[in-house]
Amino acid sequence: MKSDQDWLSALRWRAGAYQQVRAFFEQRGVLEVETPVLSRGGTTDPQIESLSCLVGTGGNAERRYLRTSPEFFHKRLLAAGVTDLFELAKVFRDGEFGARHNPEFTLLEWYRSGWDHYRLMDEVGELVQCLLNWAGQGHWPVRTLSFAELFVEYAGV
Repeated sequence: MKSDQDWLSALRWRAGAYQQVRAFFEQRGVLEVETPVLSRGGTTDPQIESLSCLVGTGGNAERRYLRTSPEFFHKRLLAAGVTDLFELAKVFRDGEFGARHNPEFTLLEWYRSGWDHYRLMDEVGELVQCLLNWAGQGHWPVRTLSFAELFVEYAGV
């Protein structure tokens, strides 16, 4: 069992990591957004199970779903003209529970209008390097590999 100091240290570390993510995107002019957690519909992804709850009282209660991702609301913001956005979002997924799976977790999701996947991959590498530097892990080289290259290197296929 963790001591109070261990918990406090972990909470401070997480708060610092969130600050780093926010600073990273703020320096690049990316808007932080906060989107709804409850919606009228669950996920359309057949591989992910939504959690639901009843909202209201008595016979007037209606089923609402906890988001599995902020994607739907982010795309609405993009359609409304918000070009670059990010969110550190609480998300919920049923059917996943264990030592490494929790039904509630924090997901970083961001969008960059007009960017191709190569620019986005570069930005992922820059964000990871920023966090590694902050955590005192120094520089780690970023490699970009295709799926075919990964299969050859790690599966020998």
